[in-house]
Amino acid sequence: MKFSSLVSLLEKSPLDVGIHSTSDSGYLSLTEVDNLVSDSRKVTKGSIFACVEGEHSDGHDFAQAALSSGAAALLCEHPLNDIDIPQLICPDVRRNMGRVASLLYDEPVSRLKMIGITGTNGKTTSTFMTKSILENCGIKTGLLGTVWCDDGILKEDAEHTTPEGSDLQAWLRRMVSNGCSTCIMEASSHAISQGRIDGVLYDRAGFTNLTVDHLNYHIDMESYFEVKSSLFKNYIRGDWRAAVNLDDQYGERLYRELGKRCVGYSLMDSRADFCACVKKVSVEGMDVEIKTPDLKNPIERKIPLLGVYNVMNALQALSLSWTLEIECEAALEGLVKMRQVPGRLERYLIEESGTCVIDFAHNPDGLEKILTALRTICEGKLTVVFGASGESDISKRPLMGETASRIADQVIISSDNPKSEDPAAIAAEILEGAKKHAAECSVIIDRNEAVDFGLENLKSGDILLLAGKGPESYQILKEGPIRYSDKNAMDAWCSKRGRKYF
Repeated sequence: MKFSSLVSLLEKSPLDVGIHSTSDSGYLSLTEVDNLVSDSRKVTKGSIFACVEGEHSDGHDFAQAALSSGAAALLCEHPLNDIDIPQLICPDVRRNMGRVASLLYDEPVSRLKMIGITGTNGKTTSTFMTKSILENCGIKTGLLGTVWCDDGILKEDAEHTTPEGSDLQAWLRRMVSNGCSTCIMEASSHAISQGRIDGVLYDRAGFTNLTVDHLNYHIDMESYFEVKSSLFKNYIRGDWRAAVNLDDQYGERLYRELGKRCVGYSLMDSRADFCACVKKVSVEGMDVEIKTPDLKNPIERKIPLLGVYNVMNALQALSLSWTLEIECEAALEGLVKMRQVPGRLERYLIEESGTCVIDFAHNPDGLEKILTALRTICEGKLTVVFGASGESDISKRPLMGETASRIADQVIISSDNPKSEDPAAIAAEILEGAKKHAAECSVIIDRNEAVDFGLENLKSGDILLLAGKGPESYQILKEGPIRYSDKNAMDAWCSKRGRKYF
């Protein structure tokens, strides 16, 4: 696109974006721009570089490096007079770059049915479930979330739960180009608060739950809820609908606030539009009886997942699908066909040993839910290996320790992503909570050693939960990221001992 054409589009839009340039108008009309990025390392010839002011760095300081890499224009918050390329000036680059990128990419959101899911826990599994349902019905669907981004053809590991606004619009353009008609995505509270989803409006939105997390960022639960609920109030369009968890106190509140556009789901309230009852649980999954608005009588299905919370995720997916006029029988078939979600209750039966489970649970609520689910099927000893992330909500650390020691038989406190913090200090805070119950507790900071210790003591009928890392392929230490994954750690232990798993 000609830069001058983009300027014309911006002039017709409600965006508060001005232009600053030391070049003449003839130069502006000849300048070609074809992408917008906020990472100077991703700049190519023809890029618009967005100078985002972050917590640790200011993108304006990298404008010269972007120019050297071929940037054709800048999106910045104040003029940079020593940079001789066109500059779009706006008051908040992070909040505006998605909107600018949307215009640059010919507004891909206008050609997609947009589904956003928010909440503390369950977003990832709910998006995977919904995608499985839609694709079972022949609806080609892209996905953006914690595990990966999927443009309908290619998958790439995700950098954030919700991409930066410029990257988000680029993914949407790829989905449109690849023939997707729908996009389902996770909307994190940070992304909503920072304006990363600005430039996107949703046709459907889901709310999973709200529990203690990110309070270092949102201050208190009320502020946290206000950010989450803003998705349903400020980022929706047309004949929108929402699916909301009525068993969560904040979900019930949101349901009341939103009114008739909501579909409610519940395990406890049979008056909800969708409700379910777990009939049987085994290592293969759960037999669940489900009531839907379409079926006169409840129907029973085996869902290939564990945990009551995953029944709630299934009801979320079914509710959203129903608002898209997908018949419940077809939706249930899509659920049953769903493959295992990476890092979400991944189960491995180890030869001559017990069961190893890998899960992303990284806060008190998530840890409680998965440990409770595993407790119901564990015939022997239940052990958990986990830590807590550095530079994040410290209030959850003793709560996680207390939760683990209350439900598990053995607690091994290790390292997660300590970042700039001392991992031993983080472990000590977790241990304070763990001491409140009688579970056997130990601290092994090195994550590989902690996993090895857990596996060495795993016997038939036992379950070892590796929590917090999920599908991550790295650890972030004070010195920077290193390669690590719980799955690889388990692989290495099994390989050294000649053990197979399935």
